[in-house]
Amino acid sequence: MRMILALVAAGLVLLAGCAQEGSNVPVEKRCSQDSDCACGKNAAGDCFYGNRNYVNAEEQCPDFCTGIAAMFEIKCVENECRQVRV
Repeated sequence: MRMILALVAAGLVLLAGCAQEGSNVPVEKRCSQDSDCACGKNAAGDCFYGNRNYVNAEEQCPDFCTGIAAMFEIKCVENECRQVRV
C-alpha cells in the first residue's frame, strides 16, 4: 500500500513539473520575450495587442497601442503580452 502511495505521489510531482509556464494565458496573448508581442489590428480588424502571430502590425492603432501621450509599450510580462506604462 505504501508503495502505491509513493508511486502516485511521484507521478503527481512529475505532472506538476510538466505544466507549461503561461499555459493559463490565451494563446493570442502568450509570449516568452518582448519581441513576441506586437500591437495593431487583429483578424477581425479590431485594435489589439498580443502575440505577433495574431496581430497585423502594418495596421496601427497609435492611440490604442502607445496611448495619446505615447506613455505605453507592449511588453512580455509573466508570459503574457501586456500594455505597460513607461
